[in-house]
Parts: sequence; C-alpha cells; structure tokens
Amino acid sequence: MKKIIILAASSLVTTSVFAQSSVTLYGTVDDGFAFANNQSGGRSYQLMQGALGSSKWGFLIREDLGGGYSAVARLENGFDINSGKLGNNGRLFGRQAYVGVNTPYGSVLLGRQYDLVADAMLFAASSLKFAGIWGAHVADVDNIWCTYSMNNAVKYISPTFGGFKGAALFSFGGVAGDFSNGKKESGMLSYNYKNFDASVVFSRINNPATSIYDGAADPVAGGTFTNTVTPPAYSGYASAGSVQVMGAAVNYKILGASIGAEYTNTRYQNVVKTSSTPFSGTATFNTFDVNATYLVTPTVLVGAGYTYSKAETAKYGQLNLGAQYFLSKRTSLYTVAAWQRAIGTDSTGKSAVAQIYGLTPSSTGNQVAIRVGIRHNF
Repeated sequence: MKKIIILAASSLVTTSVFAQSSVTLYGTVDDGFAFANNQSGGRSYQLMQGALGSSKWGFLIREDLGGGYSAVARLENGFDINSGKLGNNGRLFGRQAYVGVNTPYGSVLLGRQYDLVADAMLFAASSLKFAGIWGAHVADVDNIWCTYSMNNAVKYISPTFGGFKGAALFSFGGVAGDFSNGKKESGMLSYNYKNFDASVVFSRINNPATSIYDGAADPVAGGTFTNTVTPPAYSGYASAGSVQVMGAAVNYKILGASIGAEYTNTRYQNVVKTSSTPFSGTATFNTFDVNATYLVTPTVLVGAGYTYSKAETAKYGQLNLGAQYFLSKRTSLYTVAAWQRAIGTDSTGKSAVAQIYGLTPSSTGNQVAIRVGIRHNF
C-alpha cells in the first residue's frame, strides 16, 4: 500500500496544534483464465476476474484527534478488470462507503458497510483461505462472500476484552411510515486465543427483494413480481418477508497448517407465491464448510475443502482444491479447481442444477471448473 501523509497546516488558520491525517490508497487486481465443463449446457473458456477476491480500489482516511480518538472514513470500489465495468450493480463505491470515529471504547461507523456475517465468518471459510469466489457456499446463500452490503448502516465494534470482541449493526430501512420495511440488524461475538479463533453471528434483513436484491418493488402474494435474483438455488425464495442467518465458525493454526470449520443456518421467512416465485412459507438452508491449508514452503500454499448445503428440497455438495505461489508479498500466482453436485428440486420447482458461485449454472446436476490466475495487491 502507498501512504500519503497530509499535514493539516494552513497560513489562514491561527492555531498552534494540528492533527495529523493519513490517506491510504489501496487495491487489488486479480485476473485469470477459467474453464468450465458446463455453463448453460456448453463448455466455456474465458478470462475471468476476481477469483481470490474481486478487483477493487479504495481510500482509507484517518485523522488523529488525540487522546486515543481518531476520525476514519473509507470509500471502496469494485470493478471488472476485463470490461472496466463497475461492480455491485453499478455503484461507484458499492463495496464500502462509511465515516466514523475510533475511540478507546470502540468504533462507530456510519454508511454502506459489510454485513457482520462476512466480518464474523469469512476467516474460517474455504473461499477466503484458498478457493476464492468459487469456494463460496452455494450461490453465497449466507452472504459470507459478501454478495451484498448494508445500506444506511450504523455499526459498533467493541474493543477486545480477554480475547473477546463484539459488534452490532443496525440499518434503517428508510421507508416513510413503515420503520420495519427494509430494516437490517445483526450482532456477532468473536474470540481469539493464540492460534485459535472462534465466532458466532446473527443477522436478519426485512424485505430483501428491495433492501438487498435491488428490486423495484416489494412482492405481493399472487401479484406480478420482477425477480432480480438469478441463482436457482434460492431465486424462488426472493419474495420472502425476511432473510435470517445464524452461524458459527472456528479455525486453528498449527505448524504451517490452518484448519477451519463453520456452520450456517439461512432462513427465508414468510415467502409469498408470486408470478415468478412458486414457493410459499419458510425455506431453510443448512450449510457446512470444512477445510485445511498448508504452507509447504514460505512461497507455496495448498488447500482443500468440502462444503455441503441442505436446502428445503435440494442438496449441494462441493469439493474445492487450490494452490498459490507467492512471487512477492504483494503478487501471487494461483490455481483453483471445484466440483459441485446437486440433487433434488431447487427453489423454482425444477430439478436442481450445479451452480458454482461466479459461474452460470450448469444444465445438469454436475459442474467442474478449473482456473489459473495472477493477483496483485497494492
């Protein structure tokens, strides 16, 4: 990262004490070649960005206020390196955009921010550790890979006490006369002791069709509904009144190895049947992720993991393999392979198809994909 230090001094201001500010420009550029045996019925060979994490750039701004207090702001953008298009549905700073203060009693942040599910669970997931986007749980149903961020959010992060740290988030729906419409709330608790990390999290989002899926209007039972959700694993549940995620994760590091496990329960509650969603009631996903990585040499990392999701009427199992070669602290070469198998009936009432996250769903219950790429952080 390149850091620009700005000293707040001006001949027009008559004061003898000036706070020091820093602006850090940072980012990631990630691209590679991908093969999939079945996307919509055919083989594909393509350049695909963001395997180990989307290409992005951002600013982190800090101002020392003295006495252990500081002001902080972050603006973070996501983009497709191969097309130059903005990510996050065309938002300029769609990943994060917030301002707040750090104090001895914790941090308070205001703006568009990551869900606490990602904050609490990503550290133990196959996706972060070695597999990238393809290692996300089916269709990122639990949002650990952070498919969506939280608008209008207030987040509090506590200091660490005896290895424990807590956080809470509340997002205002912003609908006049209906305070609960679009409301989002979540909380997490994490623990660290030497090489052991653990966390638990709860998140609930009302009116997901408009509050996180960028729909134009909330669905009405029996009405016409323009569904913006595409993954068939849960697109039939997009007319839910709320989405609730609970999860727990652990990770242990020993002798160059990192072993992780996590569980999430995702519930689409009060789903209504509409013109494009055939289901009504409550639909549940129970997802498990076990994985391990090993640092073979200081420059070579290998990893393997298995994820399993039991949906309301379908099951999705996926094997992930990966390796990275570190050319430097900032640049690495990598390869990722994934195989997913789906059985049962998906949320749309059709035979479940494999859908490795980040790829177009297969036309069958199986999908295999291999990717090689390069990643640079700055």
